[in-house]
Amino acid sequence: MQIGSFARHTEQVRNAIPHEPDFIDLRMDFDYSLDFREVSRMLSDNGIACTLHLPSDPSWRPMDIPREIVPFIDIGSEIGAELVTCHTALSTIFYSDQEIDGFLDSITLACDTAQERGVNLAVETLGLYYTELTLLFDKCSQLGISLDIGHGQIMALRNRANDILQSFYDRIRMVNIHDNHGMKMVDEVRQLRGERKLPREEMLVLARKYDEHLSIGEGSIDFEPILAEMKQRSYDSRFLMMCKDPEKFPEERDKFMDIWLEA
Repeated sequence: MQIGSFARHTEQVRNAIPHEPDFIDLRMDFDYSLDFREVSRMLSDNGIACTLHLPSDPSWRPMDIPREIVPFIDIGSEIGAELVTCHTALSTIFYSDQEIDGFLDSITLACDTAQERGVNLAVETLGLYYTELTLLFDKCSQLGISLDIGHGQIMALRNRANDILQSFYDRIRMVNIHDNHGMKMVDEVRQLRGERKLPREEMLVLARKYDEHLSIGEGSIDFEPILAEMKQRSYDSRFLMMCKDPEKFPEERDKFMDIWLEA
């Protein structure tokens, strides 16, 4: 088992090192300022591995995402990232069938680039269902999954993580741990739909609102049955502590281990 922290800024990497994470996820998904040369040196000097999370710009059209992330896949290769994670446009909750088809038609560009660069590429889960993931893996058989338990609770009364575990366990390369009140989104969406038409763009805004990245126990996610399923399947790879404050990594690691041992 490897338990990791994350960083969007070089200083956060420096601050994380004394806590001895097994790896640090270098995240480019929001405003970031990472000096990759300096970060690579610090991690190498301290024997800490890294993973890389690629950008996802709201201005990118779904079909443009694979092309836009290609240059960043090269960064993953250059810094020796053990895993590179990207976002998709596969959720029928947030995207139209036409947008999903456009994404699927273009994703092979990113997959081929990753294979050429020797990069292990994974997709982060957000509102993904069996059908969309099956279509994706038919296009790119080498893709893995970064299973985000927090995202699994957004607009879901039952966390989607277990469904992905049951259908695609062998593809899981990392598990993101953070809490939220995502099941409340179901009631809010029902209420809004009773008053007016709810466009997909507004659904995305709501999803970001409920993607709170809270500390374990501050939201309503029941982690124990999900982790118990992982233990039963002998999952022993990466867990990424994704509470929004990376300074809380030691505390989150302890909370996680308490649940893991009880599960």
